[in-house]
Amino acid sequence: MSPTSAPSGRRRIESAASLLAVGTSLIGALCAPAAADAESSAPLPPPAAALEAEFGGCETAGWCRFRIESSDGPTQSLRRVRLDGVPYARSDDALAIAVRDRLNALLASMIHQHKRIRLHGLRELGDGTFAAAVTVNEADVASDPTLMELPRRAGDRTR
Repeated sequence: MSPTSAPSGRRRIESAASLLAVGTSLIGALCAPAAADAESSAPLPPPAAALEAEFGGCETAGWCRFRIESSDGPTQSLRRVRLDGVPYARSDDALAIAVRDRLNALLASMIHQHKRIRLHGLRELGDGTFAAAVTVNEADVASDPTLMELPRRAGDRTR
C-alpha cells in the first residue's frame, strides 16, 4: 500500500461509518414507538391471548386504564378497558360511582399484594375503548360479590 492511498482509504472508511450511523439513527427514529403514556393504536394480539396488565385506575364512564405490553415489542400502551360482566350506568349515576370506587379499591389492593392482573379476550369496541375479561390470579374480577350486589342495592334505593 502506498503512502498516498492511506488517507483516501481512511476517508472512505470514515464516510461509510458516518453513513451507517446516519442510517441507523434514521431507522431508529422511524421505528420509535409512541410515548408509553399515550393511548396507543398498536395492533392487538389475538383475542385468545391473555395479557399481563398493570392497573391504572377506573372512571365512572365505565372503563379502567390498563398498561399492557404491545404485541410488537417491549413498549407498553395504555388502554381504556370495559370489564366483561361488570355493571355500567351513566357516569353521573350513583351506581357508576359505586362500581368505579369498588373497582379502584379492589384492583389497587391487588397491586399492593403483588397479584397477577391479566386481560383475556381483549377486543376493540367502536367508541375507542376496549373490552376484556379481567382476572386477578385467575379469579374473574366481575365475580366479586360486592360488585355483583351493587346493581341490586342501587335498584333498592330507587324504589
